[in-house]
Amino acid sequence: MNPITQNIGLPSSSIQPNNDVVFVPGIFASYEEVNDYLSSLDSDTRDYVIKHTSEFRSRADIIDCVNKLHGEG
Repeated sequence: MNPITQNIGLPSSSIQPNNDVVFVPGIFASYEEVNDYLSSLDSDTRDYVIKHTSEFRSRADIIDCVNKLHGEG
């Protein structure tokens, strides 16, 4: 797994949709990486993460959110 890459305060206007997937530069290195990560989530969690993408500043933020949604955090 690649090290966590920080999003350097990019405005939500830098969020780029790619079909049904949202790509945030600085959090994921490529569309393939974000697709792989989101594909690993169940549909409800994936939907929540996509709808709240603007709230995340790093991959750790996303992982923490997923863990909380699953009652692990």
